Amino acid sequence: MISARKTKYDYLGKFNPSKLKANNIDRLSTSFVTNNSKILELGCATGFMSQYFQQQKKCKVFAVDINSQATAFVKKHCKKTITGDLEDKKTWIEIKKYKPYDIVFASSIIEHLSQPEFILQMTKQVLKNSGSLIITIPNIAHWRMRWNLLIGNWNYQDYGVLDKTHLRFFTYYTFQHLIKQAGFKIQLIKIDPAGGIKYFNWIAKYFPNFYAHQILIKAQKA
Repeated sequence: MISARKTKYDYLGKFNPSKLKANNIDRLSTSFVTNNSKILELGCATGFMSQYFQQQKKCKVFAVDINSQATAFVKKHCKKTITGDLEDKKTWIEIKKYKPYDIVFASSIIEHLSQPEFILQMTKQVLKNSGSLIITIPNIAHWRMRWNLLIGNWNYQDYGVLDKTHLRFFTYYTFQHLIKQAGFKIQLIKIDPAGGIKYFNWIAKYFPNFYAHQILIKAQKA
């Protein structure tokens, strides 16, 4: 079995969003995937979401990952798996063979890429006009990050906002700008204030850039 990188990549068992907190980013993102959709999942990793989409939502899943072990492992839950680098045009040539897609699902993937703008432009080319982009990222402006920077800490980690493999960083506002500049119309924004200040999370809606640990955007082509 392929190695799992903590919570984002594996739930050490069956993925069940209903058992997660209401504002958990994985529960939020998967809730916007409609039943019986044709879905393109970018960065399938261990495939726990692919499996959920296929088994619980009866979706036709087309999964892409740079790791051949990942795509081999998730193959049984997908209509088609594609092994390739999302920043390589050859990968998108293969993805385009099966377009259009009802949903393009990108959970915590674009921060690992040097050219997220390119990926968003390619996404527009394979998404139905009425289709949805569901995309999530961590927030570099979360209050814990601000505090650590204030005291002089900027330490990369194996997992989290400062994941060693993150190449790009976004805030609540620059994330929206990225999506709009790519030619998408934002339909909704949700935040996961994980690691928030207990008893004060109720004010998160008033200061999303401060409280958001992770951010979800659902958008359509403008």
